[in-house]
Parts: sequence; C-alpha cells; structure tokens
Amino acid sequence: MRIGFDATTVRPAHSAGIEAFCYGLLGGLAAGPHDLTVQVIAGTGDEWRRRVTADGIAWSEVHTPLRTDTRVGRLLRRHTPGAVASSVALRRGVNLVRQWGRPQSCGADVTLYPFAAAPTHADPAVIVLHDLRHLHPEFGSPGFAEVIRRNVARAAAVVVSWPHPYAEAVRAFPEARDRMTLIPLPAFHAAATTSTAAPEPGLLLYPSSTARLKNHATLLEALALLPECRLVCPGPLVEPEASRLLARADQPDLRGRVSFPGFVSTTELASLYARASAVVVPSRWEAASGAMLEAFSWGLPVACADSEPLLAQLDFTGADAAVFPAGDPAALATAVRQVLADRDRYASSSRAAGVLLAGRTWADTAADYAAVLAWVVAGRPGPVPRSAFASTLTSRGAR
Repeated sequence: MRIGFDATTVRPAHSAGIEAFCYGLLGGLAAGPHDLTVQVIAGTGDEWRRRVTADGIAWSEVHTPLRTDTRVGRLLRRHTPGAVASSVALRRGVNLVRQWGRPQSCGADVTLYPFAAAPTHADPAVIVLHDLRHLHPEFGSPGFAEVIRRNVARAAAVVVSWPHPYAEAVRAFPEARDRMTLIPLPAFHAAATTSTAAPEPGLLLYPSSTARLKNHATLLEALALLPECRLVCPGPLVEPEASRLLARADQPDLRGRVSFPGFVSTTELASLYARASAVVVPSRWEAASGAMLEAFSWGLPVACADSEPLLAQLDFTGADAAVFPAGDPAALATAVRQVLADRDRYASSSRAAGVLLAGRTWADTAADYAAVLAWVVAGRPGPVPRSAFASTLTSRGAR
C-alpha cells in the first residue's frame, strides 16, 4: 500500500502535540510493509529526519507560504485582531494561497492528513480529527470550522483520537458515522523507566503551547497565591498570548518562580517530569491532555480543570485528580496544595492509570491506522475497522 502523509501543517519545534503525534505515528507506519511518502514544509526535511529516524520514508519538501511561525508571521499573529484572524474570509484566502502551485498528489493510494483544520487536496483522504474545539465559538475559529466541515464531508474515513471527542464528532457529523472510527494514542512522552529520585518540593509542571485555551493566565494568578511553589511551562510560545504571559511572569510576585523555556527536547522534558512534584492542567478544552497522560506514565499527582474533556479523561482511565473550576485561581491554588499534601495517594492513582495506558504503543496505533487506510484503498468493504484498545477505554468510561 502506498501511503501519503501530508505534514505540511506541522513545523518542528512549533506545533506541540500535533508534531509529537506525527513523529510517533510515522515511526510506527514506517515499520510496516508500506511505501510511505511524507510531505513536509520546505527547509524542514533534515529536522524531520532527525526526529523520525525510521528507514523506508520518502521525504518531499513543499513550499508553504504565509506561515505564522516565521518572524513576520509571528508579528502579524500578535497584532491582527482576533475577529479578523479567526474569520472565514481570511482562512479561505490563506488556504487558497497555500494550495496554489503545490503538488496535488504524491502517487499514493491513500493520503493521511494529521490536522483536520487544513484542507485536503488528494483523494482518497483520511483525516485525523483530534478534537472539535474550532466548532465551539468560545474556543475556536469560524475559518477553521468551515475547513473541518468540508474535510469531514469529503474524507473517505475520519479518525478521532479519544472517546470524548469521538462522541462529540458522532453528534456533530451523524452522516459520517459509518466512516468514522476511534483510534486512541499512546502517551507522547512516556516514562522510559520508573524514577527513584525524590521530587523537588513545590516544583509544578505544565507542558503545553501558550495558546489561549490552555489557560496559563489562570495558572499564573494561582501561582501568585502559592509562594512555596515554582512553575515550569515548556512548549511552543504561541502569540499573542506568549507575550502577555511572559510580561506577567516578570512581575515581582512571580519573578524567578515561573519559567517558559519554549519547546524543549525529549531528554529535557523527561528531566522535568523526573523532578516535578505535580503536573497542573488548567486547560479549558482538549482532545485529551497529553500532559495528563504523561503524568500518569510518570506516576505524578495531577491537578486539573473541570473542563469536560479532562473529566472524561479521568473517567476512562479511572484516575483521581484534584479538580478545580477552570477560571478560578484560588480554587486552582487549593487543588495544588491538596495534591502536594496527599501526594502519595494521588501518585498511586496516577500510576494505576499509567499501567492501563502502558500497553498502548505507537506500533499498535500504526497498525490500527493501517487497517483503516487499507479499508479505504480496498473500496471500504464492510464496516470501518475498529481499535480493540478503543473498546477497552469506552467500556471503562461507560461504567
């Protein structure tokens, strides 16, 4: 089977969870008996090869204009009014410019698109719908929402990554239910070994991009109420929120206790998990929080917001966390003190959830994806393939 993989929406060190997903899935697919061609942004091929070391991948670099991760793009993103930046008109214009002149096909039997908010351009296409936040006015963008709707209508198959967004996608697109399937992911940065080192007292960790829905602003106000704690927030510095957060972190009540190191290596991130006392996830919306899954893998206590997807994540893993209202800094501070005061209990619960998830590998995930891709190439005979691991998670969540 000749598989195309369109990664032109992903720039290494700038795309947070979506790039970790791509690295893991590509490694898994490359281990199978497939011809795999991956399209990436021009100039990033060497970095992709460094991060995905598997043999058997043909890399194709594609010129992609109007990037937001260049110096000019970051300035425009910082200063463009939100209503304009999220508008349908702007998104249509950007997509037309980006699509003009690019190759329409890489000779694949089927093409996988890991980011459903970018237009597909080859048929048959399989899109990955990690979550539907862009369909929520308070979190998303009308421009991206339009693209997602068109992609779902056009796609030969739709893959969703976690039980909560899958249920939401079935409700939003009932006409696509027969070609929609749930394929859960492993923890992106799982613990390689169990750490025996004592955690640094009061060290809190929140790995995430600084997109506004990640809710770092509430976390910083909570930290002002926690003078005994320090906070490290690794991840891409996404404007315009990054500048506001860095300015707040430099105020006297937080100065020296908050760090935004930007995108860090896997080794550096592992070192942070090994040293942390707890992981805090204040996000207002997620598909499923990678930081929470990684905390379970490392056996770290978790304090998380009462966002619907995060509560669903606790439900299907059976984990216990200190939950707080997403917009309440005082409640967040109380939750942090709660997990630090009863750290052994919360850590034990995280370890139990980590055991449930530990059996999920990128090879397993790639096998599930390959089954869906083969189903599309064969003309979609019978029902869409289902992941056995997905059945395990959804049955737990139903209890």
